[in-house]
Amino acid sequence: MCAKIALLQAKCQETVSNAKTGHSAGRHALNSGYAWHMRNKQRNRYLVAGVSRSRIVIALLLFIALLVLSLLGHTLQTVNTNRITATMVLQDYARLVADEYERRAMGEVGYYGYYAYINSLRQQIVAGDGIQNEPADTATDGADSLARYRFVIDLNDPYGDWSLPIDDVTRNYLWARAHSVLAEPQPESGLTIEHRFTDEGFRTVVFATLAEPDRVFGFEVDPAALTARLAKVFEENPLLPQSLARGRVTNEHIYLRLSAPQDLTLFQSKSEYDPYLVINRPVDDSYSGIFEDHFIDAAIDPAIAGVLVVGGLPPSGLPVLIVMFLLTFGLLFAAIRQLNREQSLLKMRADFVSEVSHELRTPLTQIRMFTETLLFERFETSDDKRRALEIINRESQRLTHLVENVLQFSDRNGDERKLSPQHGELAPVIEKVVAEFRPLAEPADNKIELHLDEHAAALFDADALRQILLNLLDNAVKYGPSGQCVRVALRDADNAVELSVCDQGPGVPAADRDRIWEGYYRLDRERQSAIAGTGIGLAVVRDLVNRLGGSTWIDDGDSAGACFFVTLPKLRPE
Repeated sequence: MCAKIALLQAKCQETVSNAKTGHSAGRHALNSGYAWHMRNKQRNRYLVAGVSRSRIVIALLLFIALLVLSLLGHTLQTVNTNRITATMVLQDYARLVADEYERRAMGEVGYYGYYAYINSLRQQIVAGDGIQNEPADTATDGADSLARYRFVIDLNDPYGDWSLPIDDVTRNYLWARAHSVLAEPQPESGLTIEHRFTDEGFRTVVFATLAEPDRVFGFEVDPAALTARLAKVFEENPLLPQSLARGRVTNEHIYLRLSAPQDLTLFQSKSEYDPYLVINRPVDDSYSGIFEDHFIDAAIDPAIAGVLVVGGLPPSGLPVLIVMFLLTFGLLFAAIRQLNREQSLLKMRADFVSEVSHELRTPLTQIRMFTETLLFERFETSDDKRRALEIINRESQRLTHLVENVLQFSDRNGDERKLSPQHGELAPVIEKVVAEFRPLAEPADNKIELHLDEHAAALFDADALRQILLNLLDNAVKYGPSGQCVRVALRDADNAVELSVCDQGPGVPAADRDRIWEGYYRLDRERQSAIAGTGIGLAVVRDLVNRLGGSTWIDDGDSAGACFFVTLPKLRPE
């Protein structure tokens, strides 16, 4: 026991001796490489746990993103399958529409049109009435309107018989074609129909023969009349059986187009629906070539698909799926970015915990050591006792200042601490704070010079101003060289007073002068050095100054180092 007490006394004597020369044992421990190593080791343990946790979260987020992507792919495949099935049903109904329209068009144009008109014309010729005048009684009401002109060609009479004058090209064509018609076997219908393109456009000519030889007659179809008959076929009755459509699908919901060779439109009901719904097929050429080389397009309005298809036609889910896909990966990106920010914050907090632990340990060790030495009464002279008490007082002040910073920093987003700014002169408060801080600057042989405007007055809270100035002085002493002169100045500005603390240290790089006011932020050179620091002092300064309605900034010193500026308003901010 005696040996332990003697060893403790020897350590205390050495610390007191260092205090006489201006180098405290706390600062010596702070600058040691061992202390720096221990702080980093503690910080790294804290960070490893945070990194592992972040990796797990990122892995889970990636798994969720892949799962959502898989579900989206499966949903897209299902929607596409249902859409294809529904589309095929609609196309089947469109084929049914096309078949029905084709059947009706064949009857209206072929039997009630061409065939009826040819029979009426035949009767007129056989009766010897000629063809210059329209027959008084047609076989079918309005059948005569099908013809642009009519003709009778006698191969023994080169002039022929024409209802209207025609040009020589058409006359020669009909004359030549009449020879071919007589030479060819006649179809069962007795009609020979030929489609051709002329300078006037697409033309259809209907030929027939009389019982006596060498006579051919017929007419050229009026395109407008043909289109009118095709429209009549479409408009008269529903093309879909009402049993299938339940009486709710009319021809207004049907797109239909009949086209001649070279894609010439003869009839079209309305604008085309989506191309993938349209069926296209050739018209059956089983009735004397009425629609030879013609095509029919048909489709059903997808808006009424629910009537024909159970469940209706599934809407295209692609836009929604794309939005969901982008939203999912946007959230993943945001989560990863947030985790990175959280990791950075975690690292800063780890540094903070490590530095605070070290800074708390140093004054506490000093206080405990000198207190125990005083209790054992091992100091030989009263001067040694007084110096021990001064060290205890100094370290207590340092400890109090650190605790106040931590409390203020933790409460900077809260309203627990209310500031009560009063208008008054700042110089007396600043002088008192500097006098309180001088013992903390003496171990490093730092001098503090005051250049104060004694009459400068502003709105301020005394406790807040004390904490602001103590943080700025502590920052200057901590990062400045030994033996430097710290300059504290106060001057009266236009609408505010300006307080500045200038040191002779390495200064602050311009790129870091905004971020240095953030919590937990420390310069790279400081993190790599043995200088302890929590990274919250300047954040506390800016928070208090902002709450007082002032501003803060950093500038270069006159010769070296950095100057930290604080302005406080003279009038209460509105």
